[in-house]
Amino acid sequence: MTDPELKKEIEIGRKAMAQIEEQWPLTSDPAVSARLNMILSRLEPHMERRIPYEIRLVSTEVQNAFCLPGGFIFFTTGILDLLKTDSELAAVMAHEMVHADQKHGLKMAAQSNKVTLAALAVMLLSRGAVAPVVLAQVAQVAITNAYSIELEAEADSRGMDALIASGYPPSGMITLMEKFMNEELKQPIREYGIYMNHPDSRKRLKMALDKLQRRGIPVQRKVPLGLLRTGIQEAEGRLELTVDGTGVWSGPNTPKARTALEKARAALDEDLQMELAPYDVHIVGGALCLGNRTVTGPVEGMDSVETFRQNLLKALDAARRKHPTAKYFH
Repeated sequence: MTDPELKKEIEIGRKAMAQIEEQWPLTSDPAVSARLNMILSRLEPHMERRIPYEIRLVSTEVQNAFCLPGGFIFFTTGILDLLKTDSELAAVMAHEMVHADQKHGLKMAAQSNKVTLAALAVMLLSRGAVAPVVLAQVAQVAITNAYSIELEAEADSRGMDALIASGYPPSGMITLMEKFMNEELKQPIREYGIYMNHPDSRKRLKMALDKLQRRGIPVQRKVPLGLLRTGIQEAEGRLELTVDGTGVWSGPNTPKARTALEKARAALDEDLQMELAPYDVHIVGGALCLGNRTVTGPVEGMDSVETFRQNLLKALDAARRKHPTAKYFH
C-alpha cells in the first residue's frame, strides 16, 4: 500500500474498531462471511479508491450496518435477518462502502471540530487527551449513520451506480429504503440503524426513484425481495405452476401440459412484476396477457384462462402485502 493517507485512515479505523468491539460482541458464521465477501468482491472494483475492506459480524437484534474509515464494514445479525437477498445486502454494502471511499466519516468529524482532514488525522493518531473523544465521535457517526443529508444522498447515488455496474438489481436500493421506512412505522423509536432517524427518508427514496427513471431503468422489486418466484410441481397426477409456492395454473401430467406450463412460467419470470397494475393482467381474444405480452391461450384439460388470471391477481396481492410500504403504481 503506497497511499499514506489511506494508511492513516486504516489506523484510525482500527482504533475506532477497538472501541466498538469492547461494546458489541462479534460473532462468527463462515457461511455468512463467505456470502458477504462474495458480494464485496463484486462491488470493490466500482469504488474510486482501492481500500482493503474487511467485514465484521456483530451479534445484536439491532438492524444496522456501518463502515469505519479505512473500510471496516460491520453487519449486525439483526439486519441479516431482515434482508434476505444478495441484492438488498449489496445495496447496504455499496452505500456503506461509499462512506469510506469518500471519507464521509472523517469529513463529518473535521467539520464538527472545525479542522482540516489533515489536522483531524493528527488529532486522532496522537496520544493527546482529545484523541479518544474525537475517535469516539468518528465511531458514533458511523454507528448512528449521523451523516449530513448531502453525504447520505451521495452514498445513495454512488451506491446505486455501483449496484448497476456490478450487475445487482438497482431496485435493491429502493426496497431497502422502503423496508427501513416500514420498520420506522412499526417501531418509531430505535436505538440506531442505517437510514434511521432521518426525517428525509422519503426525500431520499424519491431521489433514488428519480435516478432510476432518468437512466431508463424500471423499478422491479421482486428480485431484491425474493418474491413472485415460480415453480412447477407434480401433485396427484397433475402438474401445477406455482408462484411463491401457491398454485396458479394446473393441468394433467402430460407432455402437452408441461410444455404449456413451462412457456407460461418463462413469461411470468420475465413480466410478472409487483409493479403491474391489476388491469395489466387481462384477457385479450381469449388469451391471458401481462401488459402487451401473451402468456397463454386456452389449453385443453387445463384450468381456464380466467382462473389463471384470478390466481395471478391473488399472488400479486399476497406479494405486495409482504412489502406494504411501496407505492407500486406510481
